[in-house]
Amino acid sequence: MHINLEFRGRWVDIFLNLLLIGILSTITLGLYAPWGYARWKRMVATNTYFDNRPLQFDGTGGQAFVEFLIIGALSLITLGLYAILGFAGVRMLRWENAHTILPTGQRLDYRGGGIDLFFENFVLIFFSTLTLGIYFFWGYARLRRHIITNTALDGEPLHFTGTGVQYLVVVLLNAVLTTITLGFYAILGFAAVRQLRWDIDSTFVPMPQRSSTPMPVISPPLSALSGGIPDMEQRVRPTPLGQMYSAAEPSDDDR
Repeated sequence: MHINLEFRGRWVDIFLNLLLIGILSTITLGLYAPWGYARWKRMVATNTYFDNRPLQFDGTGGQAFVEFLIIGALSLITLGLYAILGFAGVRMLRWENAHTILPTGQRLDYRGGGIDLFFENFVLIFFSTLTLGIYFFWGYARLRRHIITNTALDGEPLHFTGTGVQYLVVVLLNAVLTTITLGFYAILGFAAVRQLRWDIDSTFVPMPQRSSTPMPVISPPLSALSGGIPDMEQRVRPTPLGQMYSAAEPSDDDR
């Protein structure tokens, strides 16, 4: 059984967070960017609901800063290939999912590889260029499907039901409403809400096993080109207690 996620964020959530991130990133000459990135992910998670309960995100700006440093160093060492071949994207996807907690305490797990992500991006760019941008909407839906189906919960993959036609409608509506309102529809965050709602509402998550506390985070590997290569050593960091799925329902151990 799969249940779809639901994004309930409002335009004010988008606008105020982007405004704050933009101001602080400008003041700090970009140093706030990792903290802003973590803040954005936290905002999206807490406004995303599963089975009528919000998700959590416990990733921090300091952790994101370390990930950015590692990606920058490995990209520099490999003359950009670490980023170009998709390993950097996979690393961030693993970090994001490892810190995304369902109301039942389970964390998501991204299992895709760097080369696979590179291929999906290559297909998107190549055919979008070949068709003068027409394929972009179908390519974006294909990319989202690849990312979501390579994300798992309790070993079972998530599903994505969004289509290229649906995404085309989302983009066209955003473009028309932005034009009519002289850009304010996009500036104030309404367009981003519509985009996030399509991305998230088209995602279906398998019903997880009930748990009283979040699973510990398995830190991303530190080895070079670690986007698709398992590391020999993984560090476990304790996390705060999660929400009880239901106080009135017995746990697995009681059954």
